Amino acid sequence: QLHTEAREFNMVQITGLPQLCAFAVVAAVVGGDVSAKCVSLAGNWTSSKPGTPPASVVHIEFFQRDGEANFTLRATPWGAQQSYGTVALDGTTVTFLMVGGAMTTTEIEKADPSSPDCTRLGVGWCKFPYCGFAEPTWPPFPPAAPPSPAPPPPHSMPDCAVNGTACPPPTWVPNWNLTQSTTIQPSGDTFFDPEHPWGLISLDWSVARGIWFAKGRNKTNCEAVSTEGCRRLKTSGKAARCFIYHNMELALEWEETQRAVMYKADTADYFIQYTDGKGNKNGTIYNEPNTWGDQFFWDFTNPKAADYFVASVVASVNSPYVDGSFSDDVGGLPEEHPNAAKNTNLTADQLVALQLATAQTHQKLVDALVAAGKYNWQAFGGGDGTGPALPAGGGSSCISYMRSRCTPQFQTQPLMMEHSPKQANQSVAAFLITRPPIGFLGFGWESDDKNWDDIFLLQPGVPDGLCTEAISGVFTRQWSAGTASLDCNTFSADLPFPSL
Repeated sequence: QLHTEAREFNMVQITGLPQLCAFAVVAAVVGGDVSAKCVSLAGNWTSSKPGTPPASVVHIEFFQRDGEANFTLRATPWGAQQSYGTVALDGTTVTFLMVGGAMTTTEIEKADPSSPDCTRLGVGWCKFPYCGFAEPTWPPFPPAAPPSPAPPPPHSMPDCAVNGTACPPPTWVPNWNLTQSTTIQPSGDTFFDPEHPWGLISLDWSVARGIWFAKGRNKTNCEAVSTEGCRRLKTSGKAARCFIYHNMELALEWEETQRAVMYKADTADYFIQYTDGKGNKNGTIYNEPNTWGDQFFWDFTNPKAADYFVASVVASVNSPYVDGSFSDDVGGLPEEHPNAAKNTNLTADQLVALQLATAQTHQKLVDALVAAGKYNWQAFGGGDGTGPALPAGGGSSCISYMRSRCTPQFQTQPLMMEHSPKQANQSVAAFLITRPPIGFLGFGWESDDKNWDDIFLLQPGVPDGLCTEAISGVFTRQWSAGTASLDCNTFSADLPFPSL
């Protein structure tokens, strides 16, 4: 756990478990005007919507001192775990570690055109009294945790997946086909067999678990079965590319390359062990097992553990049917396991060092996968989900979104964009107008074939130039089969393309 005193770092505290589960993912930017130069988020916020019973309304409280950009994040449903974040220097975005999720960057907006700046976040949080319903009477929060060294700010982490810089794109030949530029990340007990053709399918660890777990623990072969799942998808034409699952925080018994070192005496120090509270391991590996097997925690402060992890993941995707890895929990401990640090008596310094080492290891993994002709889901920049969707409703948020992507520089980085079914034409238009050579449009965790949209069958051809904005707020791009256009002023789109 990160224990940071409120007077040292500004603190966010949250209550309300069901809603927290819902937003513990990288979320899309939604409507509202982007604020300029937001300085402080201090006050009470919520992720709940009008009509939510008062007792169920999520309480989010920002404590932010004047002149400071940093804050910490406390989620009381998980043992009062504190996380951290910071407001960007330009005051238009905020980055923080989402409890149970990953580092998340979202835009700072107005709740509505008449509201002050800094009253809405792109993840759907609003600040009272601008939420459209009365603020409940909140129960008191527990006292602040004891002081400890401040965690490194997200932008300083040596990992392109979390520090806001663009990761290097894969060395793949560009595929401009819209149908083959779609993406989903399914789960399930059997082999995934969709009705529709997708571009990138990233198989969750749970896919086909009824098969890889059929012989029980110690005989599981999740990586091999996942590779077979990719083979089936690609040879049947249901996927152009396919990823399999790994985890940056946990060594999972059901993955063969990880089990290979989990029970060997000479590799026991690859994993977090119980300590004496002074930084000394006692030789007993910490484990949080589940139905499917043991779950050890990687200790990437050991360079040998980091090197093994990177090499094993690259080896596991060394198949013509597998194009990369989804590496869950790139932030490392304590993502999704808030009590592990406390249970093992890790010191605050050890936890910060572990998070830094995890970031370094993930960057090494991204570089190694690129060198091998493969790629990593998190390197697209959307965390464990996808990148931001086109803001709803048009107007200044739409214009800001498009202008940030209508640059030559944007064409040099990979893109993963969330699709918005309720504004499908505008969503696809925004994607086609701004997409770089390596780009995908679709859905993240626990999405599947039910997310299919027939608009994905449009065939625009190949681009003939980049995005243009000849009229303010109207964005276009010429393709070989026609011109894609998006008018943010009227929030209308034109897609004059043939369809399969």
